[in-house]
Amino acid sequence: MWIERALCQGAELCCEHAAAVFATDDEYVAYVKADVGADCAHKALLVPGEHEEQVRRAEAECPSRCINIID
Repeated sequence: MWIERALCQGAELCCEHAAAVFATDDEYVAYVKADVGADCAHKALLVPGEHEEQVRRAEAECPSRCINIID
């Protein structure tokens, strides 16, 4: 999973659906929180199993389609 930050419109729906995984910066651009068990040196991050449903809902409802999930 990753967020294409250049596409983010700052709707913050990802934060509403999966607050344990997503946050926004001072400009309301979404990012994946580092403490979800990810190696921040890589662009694509693994979604912890307990958050998968919320992350998929956030992806489906993101108006800018900036959340990318690879199965």
